[in-house]
Amino acid sequence: MTEKNKFTPMMQHYLQIKKENPDAIIFYRLGDFYEMFFDDAKTASLELDLVLTGRNAGIEEKVPMCGVPHHAANSYIQRLIQKGYKVAIVEQVEDPALAKGLVQREVIRIVTPGTIMDENSDEKNTNYIASLYDFQYGICVVLCEMTTGEMKAQLIDKSVIALQKVLLLNNVKEIVVEHYFDKRLRNMIEEMQTITISAMNQDQVKEEYEHLLIHVNDQKVRHTFGLLMNYLDETQKRSMTHLQPIEMIYEQEFLQMDYATKKNLELTSSLHGNGKQMTLWNFMDHCMSAMGSRLLKKWIEYPLIQPEQIKKRQTAVKYLNDDFMIRDELKEHLRYVYDLERLGARVAYGSASPRDILRLIKTLEHAPVIFDIFKDCPSYPEYKTIDTCMALHDLIDGAIVEEPPLTIKDGGVFVDGYNERLDELRKVSRDGKSWILELEAKERERTGVKSLKIGYNRVFGYYIEVRKGNLAAIKPEFGYVRKQTLANAERYITEELKEKEDTILHAQEEKIRLEAELFTDLLNQIKVYLPKLHDLANALATIDVFYSLAQLASEHGYICPQFHKGHQIEIIEGKHPILESMMKKKRYVSNDLKMDEQQTISIITGPNMGGKSTFMRQNALLVIMAQIGSFVPAKSALLPVFDQIFTRIGASDDILSGKSTFMVEMMEANHALQHATENSLILFDEIGRGTSTYDGMALAQAMIEYIDEYLHAKTLFSTHYHELTQLGEESPTIHNLHVEVHEEQEEVTFLYRMIEGKADKSYGINVARLAKLPEIVLERAKQILEGLELQGDAGIYQPQMMVVEKEDPQMKEIADLIDMIDVNSMTPLDALNFLCELKNKRKK
Repeated sequence: MTEKNKFTPMMQHYLQIKKENPDAIIFYRLGDFYEMFFDDAKTASLELDLVLTGRNAGIEEKVPMCGVPHHAANSYIQRLIQKGYKVAIVEQVEDPALAKGLVQREVIRIVTPGTIMDENSDEKNTNYIASLYDFQYGICVVLCEMTTGEMKAQLIDKSVIALQKVLLLNNVKEIVVEHYFDKRLRNMIEEMQTITISAMNQDQVKEEYEHLLIHVNDQKVRHTFGLLMNYLDETQKRSMTHLQPIEMIYEQEFLQMDYATKKNLELTSSLHGNGKQMTLWNFMDHCMSAMGSRLLKKWIEYPLIQPEQIKKRQTAVKYLNDDFMIRDELKEHLRYVYDLERLGARVAYGSASPRDILRLIKTLEHAPVIFDIFKDCPSYPEYKTIDTCMALHDLIDGAIVEEPPLTIKDGGVFVDGYNERLDELRKVSRDGKSWILELEAKERERTGVKSLKIGYNRVFGYYIEVRKGNLAAIKPEFGYVRKQTLANAERYITEELKEKEDTILHAQEEKIRLEAELFTDLLNQIKVYLPKLHDLANALATIDVFYSLAQLASEHGYICPQFHKGHQIEIIEGKHPILESMMKKKRYVSNDLKMDEQQTISIITGPNMGGKSTFMRQNALLVIMAQIGSFVPAKSALLPVFDQIFTRIGASDDILSGKSTFMVEMMEANHALQHATENSLILFDEIGRGTSTYDGMALAQAMIEYIDEYLHAKTLFSTHYHELTQLGEESPTIHNLHVEVHEEQEEVTFLYRMIEGKADKSYGINVARLAKLPEIVLERAKQILEGLELQGDAGIYQPQMMVVEKEDPQMKEIADLIDMIDVNSMTPLDALNFLCELKNKRKK
């Protein structure tokens, strides 16, 4: 007899399921708990802080076990998924009352990092699963967002950078690949440690999913789509009717930005990853619905490059910005728009709750009013004829009670009058409960026992309970049959009570079963409308984004930017949108950016903390806002349409891949130099600072010359190498800008204003003085600087050590205290206290 055969039948069944799903943690339903055994239990107890116990399973030693309540399982599953695990959910698939022997259980779904549905608690964020197909000279990527049904595909270069970009930008949590997928790329994905890799070799597309490929002819996309759908079928174990047809993404149709640029500019995620810093998306998001917020995020990540499409969006924003009454009325109704995209997915999955149906009804109720308010918008006439699904509204309106239970299992979901048989069963159930109360009163009178009560439990059904002190009052002629003895009472049943119990319990069971059937039928009726609901959701989300952009423009007094076909930039009094709103007490200093048709490069000089980086970021954000159709923080803005933005801002080592700051800097600079066109925008912040002065200066100058000679891209180039400003005096296409600084007796004040020309000196020592460095260090630095300036032209500077006397920090502190006081305003007592304080400090 093998070890496995010694286990109980239940444990043998568990082991068989584990054998079929070796890479998943098995959540095995037993009663009101999901239990885990063996290594799964050990893993889950560590990851979820659960108590590890043991269970008798037919062998001598107890097997490790831990469990979670089924009603709280989602939060536990979510925590495991976030750590990269898969969870196979095993449920009873037959009625225990009808089961002979072991109740039949099956895996009803495998939850993976890319397929979370109800477990996804973040309404505004998206979570993609992707399938990858390596076709030798490129990679095909098919992406699916399970909670909304969105599907898209794109063909990318076969390179680590291109693949990293598409995975990181789309927040991909899981990829599906064939077993023989490129090992080098697979290793790169494994090193990222945020993506689960799953395998699938079957690429045959089932007939029921053919309609999702309606606009796709490319066999590579078809093959990749097949891999993904077969994996989803294998894990989800149901038909996914909520999935939308694949949309092909061609990056050249949008303003392109690499991952580093989007990260550096903090468009949709914070640079420091702690989520506390404001991103452009957070700042601009005034949307009333979660699907509006998600659409705004997509717009920010993929700004437009077609002037007519930008103009179309601008017109819609202007329509709402110009009329605050329309905007306010729209807000009142958008408040009731629920997340139709994710609701549709839950309906398709059969996991929608009664409360979801009420939210759908409420959304459909307000949708026609929203489109009626928006009907006069000149740029979106198509919204006048959109199907607002009123037929569905009329079908489901009034079906659900006003305050339904959380799940269908509890019953009491449908209103009286919805179904004749349900009404009958409810009447039997209600009458039965009344009959029980009447019987209790009758038995109290018959026996004379005032404390007699009729109760119910699942094991014995209904029973009559009499305390031990009153047992003498129970006579044989009453027909009481003893059922259970407790410490202080006896429980009885009677023939009459047993008969009525059968009627009541059968009615109760049939009522709950019938409600579940009716609810499934209701979901099936809604499923028919899913394609129309998707179109409606898209239109409502778009209007919601226009409301958000108009609200933003109105709140901050933004203007509508103008676009032209040339290369001139003229931003007058531009502001950094986020910083301006954060500096409420302090007036934000606006800045112009003017670059005529011929000018390619602005070299920006000035001290650290003077606002160079802010100025560069500000102009990139204004371009992005303008090209999504938003108004911008400026007095006026005349812009070309940019095709790409490249940034090299901020210094951070790529520790995970072992690259230094300088290496990262050079790689990002190379990406810009290789791909930029005359229609691109390049932002280089202090290029070359990661190496020696002469190396850095040489590289910086070579890059400026290359951009100016070959690329002609509009470029903002900040630098501490003041020697580079000479280029601006030699070339008509290179201009100098510098940060205005007010200096008085070695104290500097930053004015945060950009003005024409080059900075006449560096202010490093002044900034160090602001940081309160010891005075002796500052004085010595000043001497060295003077020496450098004198010898700089004569040849290489030879540093000479000089012994300096360290000042006593305690004496400096005492001197500073004395300098601070005003002797004339002190009372004699104040003066004595102060003297006492100085003596105490001296003693210390």
